[in-house]
Amino acid sequence: MDIFFNTNPEFTQWMVSTGALHETFVVIDVGVLGGESPRWQFLGDHLVVHGFDAIEEVIDDLSAKNAKAANKTYHWLAIGNEDGEREFFFKSSNPTNSSFYKVPDPDLQSRMVPIRKLDTLFREGVIPNADFLKVDVEGFERDVFFGARELLAAGTLGVEAETNFSTSETYPNTHFGLIQDVLLQHGMFVFDLNFNRVPWAAYQEARSLRNLPPLPSDGTGKPATFNVLFCRDVTAERDGSLYYPKLPPRPSVDQILKTMSIYELHGLNDIAVATAIRFSSELGQRLDVERAVDLLCRRSNFVPIEDKEAREHILVLGQERATLREQITNLERERGHLVRERDALAGEATQLVLERDALAEEASQLVRERDAFAKEVSQLVHERDALAKEIFQMLTSTSWRITAPLRSVVDRFRQAIR
Repeated sequence: MDIFFNTNPEFTQWMVSTGALHETFVVIDVGVLGGESPRWQFLGDHLVVHGFDAIEEVIDDLSAKNAKAANKTYHWLAIGNEDGEREFFFKSSNPTNSSFYKVPDPDLQSRMVPIRKLDTLFREGVIPNADFLKVDVEGFERDVFFGARELLAAGTLGVEAETNFSTSETYPNTHFGLIQDVLLQHGMFVFDLNFNRVPWAAYQEARSLRNLPPLPSDGTGKPATFNVLFCRDVTAERDGSLYYPKLPPRPSVDQILKTMSIYELHGLNDIAVATAIRFSSELGQRLDVERAVDLLCRRSNFVPIEDKEAREHILVLGQERATLREQITNLERERGHLVRERDALAGEATQLVLERDALAEEASQLVRERDAFAKEVSQLVHERDALAKEIFQMLTSTSWRITAPLRSVVDRFRQAIR
């Protein structure tokens, strides 16, 4: 009875791959038995899931199956409008029928479970702002929403809730009426729904007495249980086409992108296109708006995931995809580290080349100076040899021999006058 699931959300995948979305996309799943919807896996590394359930076995199983998923956290906590402990009635033969309400059923097992308000967890930092809230708690929805007013006011963009149109002391204006009243206060309207039908027992019994087979629930009986999608209509918020007692805060670019993704993942591509056009100026800061509209206009596959095996298979594929993306991220991080090392070594090599060239220039200068000194020495040696030759010629000349006695007399005279 799930709401339509667009299994080929081309815009969302493109938005994630191009980095247009800068923030994480936070899904809070209250009543996470069976796991969160596989539709959210298309958000890749941006997805953050916080799942809550009063059944401890459910949380242990999901935590074990998602042990390698750092973006998913499962909490053994019932969610309501109080902080403490509360009696819970667990039905082992059909855990989906477990609840806080005691009914005549021998299969029910009484347990005490921890219970917290979402607002308390939000204030304590256990959970961040929620972009999307899913609630399926077997009639305990009033307490969940009454304990989540602060969280809803902090910027929740969409809510999926299981509901009905029955009345009771708890829901005098119908179960659906109470949920709608709460969500209208936060600017969220009905965007889609799906439901089952339950034939009245008297009719089925009458057929049985007449040996007629039971009729299938599809198309037979009054609508019974509804899954309803509530969303902010950011286009109506801007153009005033809907009445708001108090307008929600103006959406950021990331919130507009997330809202468009919620629309597309639920098959509401027409509303996503209108949003892209209405907010084209803001979105143009992050992405090619015409390209976004083109992707949203393509034919999509809308699949209501009723088959449990198909749902689990899609979830496994999504987990594998998330693991591969994590591996790619790690490889890119390692590549970046290697590139930085390469650049550092290249810089060092460049510096060494510069130093080598400087030393080579210095050596060349020294060689030039050596050659100049050698030339100067050769010149001096040549001059020395020329002077020695001149002196030799003078000492062996006739005039030097003739004047030898006179030089001797001069030497004696100099010695005498001393």
